[in-house]
Amino acid sequence: MTIELIKNAYAAGKIELGDVVGVGDFQKSVKPENQLETFITTIVTAITVTAGMAFVIYFIIGGFKWITSSGDKGKAEEAKTELTQAAIGLIVVAVSIFIAGIVGGVVGINLLNPLKILFPTP
Repeated sequence: MTIELIKNAYAAGKIELGDVVGVGDFQKSVKPENQLETFITTIVTAITVTAGMAFVIYFIIGGFKWITSSGDKGKAEEAKTELTQAAIGLIVVAVSIFIAGIVGGVVGINLLNPLKILFPTP
């Protein structure tokens, strides 16, 4: 008497998933007219995420320097400068995203929609 602990699994035939193609890597077929939009949106998203992470890192480092300055005016000023520069960098990124949205609207390319790239609708 044998006990079957694991059921046999069989691969299904070809399953149609709309414009999703490929097996394994989840790849979406990109229409040629959307390739530039996809490329620019991916770059803008990557730069924005990188800038946001840099802001958080520099802000934490600046805050740590300010806390550990022990009343030394020079170290405290250096920490304040670093915090100010981090905030200015974040403002520059926010303004550049705003400008990219305006330019994309004028040109007719949706540059600021990373969710469209990550979760395409059929």
